[in-house]
Amino acid sequence: MIAFARRSVALAFALALLAPLNAAANLSHAQRTVLGAYLAALEHARYDAAFALLDAGERRYFGTARNYASSYVADRFELRSFRILGSETTSAGTVAVVSERVRFVDHARDAPASATVEVPYGIVRASAGEAIHDPGHPWRADAPTGAVAESGGLRATIRKVSFFTGRVEFVVTFENRGSRAVTLLPYGRSVLRDANGTVYRPIAVRASGLTDAELYLGLRLPSSARYTGFMTFATPERFTPQTLQLTLAPALADGADEPFDLPFAPIAFAA
Repeated sequence: MIAFARRSVALAFALALLAPLNAAANLSHAQRTVLGAYLAALEHARYDAAFALLDAGERRYFGTARNYASSYVADRFELRSFRILGSETTSAGTVAVVSERVRFVDHARDAPASATVEVPYGIVRASAGEAIHDPGHPWRADAPTGAVAESGGLRATIRKVSFFTGRVEFVVTFENRGSRAVTLLPYGRSVLRDANGTVYRPIAVRASGLTDAELYLGLRLPSSARYTGFMTFATPERFTPQTLQLTLAPALADGADEPFDLPFAPIAFAA
């Protein structure tokens, strides 16, 4: 649930800056129509139709309807039902809050999950009428298969790769299958390389959405334990690699003389 939950938190933070919500009836007919059409498109997985209802800035951010859809596909997202709760209008536009019943893959457990969440959507004026502003998503995402590295009894699996402006995020599950506890210190020597061999370094800052605090401080993983976290790497703004190779390091087993690395095979991304 990591990536999905973080998007909801980021949007909720923006919503908290607004005054208390007014009734949903304050939406104009045009606003209610475009929001309803957008939500219906998500409900039926018609991502090309949803993409067409975004404002111009959002469409430039995603680039293509395929990129826009990739985040939902990677999370195996399903919008089961929705209800508009309220709205608030500011000089920048209108924010409508929607209660959504959703299903998705919980990346921490690699299993289906469900939740009821409140999500704010922006409704802004566009040249052709009203449009939707739906921030917080990666502009492109992928859930690779077989992205596994194993050494010293420690197994790491990349669950999801998300591309944002100027950074790429990896959701990774660590499983200690050995008999000794292992300490993970991936902010020490982890690197990301593209097909040209260019090296990208992890982002280590005091921001929960950019740096995994548990992994940054060092995580001791007992035998048979597992942990799902994330690593974010600084990249060019519009980063479109053919392949990426991630090496997580170091890890140190209790009583071992030397730490070890977890190198993944290159992950290929479709053009």
